[in-house]
Parts: sequence; structure tokens; C-alpha cells
Amino acid sequence: MKMKCRNIARMFSTLIVLGFTTLFGFRANSQTVNTFIEAIEVKSPKPSTTPDTYTGSQTVKALMNAFDTAYNQKYSKARVMALCEDGIVYSSELAVSGEIDARYSRVEWLQMLLQRGITIENFDDYRIYLSKRHTLAFLEDNPDLQEIGFLDMPLMDDREAYKVVYINKLVHDKVQKSLKQVERLKTQIERGEKQLERAKRQSNLKQLNQAQTKLANAKKQLEETRKRLKRVEEVLERRQKPTPPSQDLKKRSPYPPL
Repeated sequence: MKMKCRNIARMFSTLIVLGFTTLFGFRANSQTVNTFIEAIEVKSPKPSTTPDTYTGSQTVKALMNAFDTAYNQKYSKARVMALCEDGIVYSSELAVSGEIDARYSRVEWLQMLLQRGITIENFDDYRIYLSKRHTLAFLEDNPDLQEIGFLDMPLMDDREAYKVVYINKLVHDKVQKSLKQVERLKTQIERGEKQLERAKRQSNLKQLNQAQTKLANAKKQLEETRKRLKRVEEVLERRQKPTPPSQDLKKRSPYPPL
């Protein structure tokens, strides 16, 4: 949906912004898209009762049992916007259940992510990945943005294929963010080790304890991030390998072996 840009800040006053990106070089019908926003509206201000860290199994059923009730109770709708330089706004707004679920089943959506190695570790991960359905709907409903390959999405007539490409892009983006996080953590660990040595030389017990704690946390985060990356890479590698033919289906030669 197109509209003129009016009171954008007020429109987003009750929303949690999930993604905010300033973009350059994308043009839709001679309109330059400057800013892209993904947000979700809070229905209930009550704090979530879901745990900070999810340690259950990475299955659709387990994840929905852990998070789905809280997701439905806490959020009402998601809004996606692309703001152009001359005030034109491309906008989409859908409830977190109902129409969006009819377009992209939660079960199927989560299954496609899990099959590609995505790990959902907490409630924030759950709400963000479910809300990405709204961005896909936004892209499908705005042909002008599809024409210019907005968000690096190709122009495709087949909606099912378009959805698969979009899911794969989510996985790719997650991998790239994890790789950057690995580099940041490695730098943080190097810096922490230097601080630790300095604290030892100065016999500063307080700084020594602080440096040890920060270093241990950084190493733990690095290990967890690498594990997630490895899981995604292994899953993607398995998906790319051709399935070997069944032994029962192999064609037998009518001639005896030499």
C-alpha cells in the first residue's frame, strides 16, 4: 500500500522496532527508498513469562508450546514500511494471527527455518522470525519494490519459490551476522587477555576478577556462536548433497562380474 508520509513517529509510538535500516540506491517508480522499518505492536504491556534462554528441543511443537501463547497474548499486529525520499511510503499492516497465518502457516514457516539449521534460543528469536512473514507479505504485495529487487530479492512469478528464496536469505543473513559476531568476540578476547595480563602485573585484584569474568563470558559466547554456525553449515551441506539411490533401485547388470 502506498501513502504519503504523515506522523510516522506517532504511528510507531506503540511498536517495538525489529529492524531499522537506512538504504541507498533502491528506486521504485523513480522513488528512492531511504529507510526500511519492521516493527510489531505490543498488545499487553505485561512482562513476558517466557524464560530468557530456551533450552528445549529445536522442534516446531516444542517451540510453539514454549512461546506461542505468550506471542499471541503480547502482540497484536506487525507493520512494515519503506520510506521514500519524497514522502511516499510503502506500507503493510497485518495481525500477528489470522490473515498472516493463512498466508504462511506458522508450523510450515518454523519447520522451513529449522530444516535450514536456524536455532531459536529465546522469545525474541521466536517473535522476530515469525514477524519476518510480514516482511515477505509486504514484498509480495508491492510489485514496485519487487521490480527493483528491493532487499536483494529477485523478481519471481512463482510465490512458493519466492518464499523459499526469502527463507534462504534469512538463513544467509543469520550466518553473516554470526560470522561478524565471531570476529568481534575474537577481538574482545584478545583485548581481555591483555587486560588480564596487565591486572596480574599490577596485582590489582579487582581488575583481575573483572578481566577474568569478561574473558570467560566472551569465550563462552564465542563457543556458542561457533556451534550455531557449525550446525547451520552442516545442515546446508546435507541439503546440497544429492540423495544416494537406494540399493534396491540400482540397476543390476545382466552380465556376471569380470
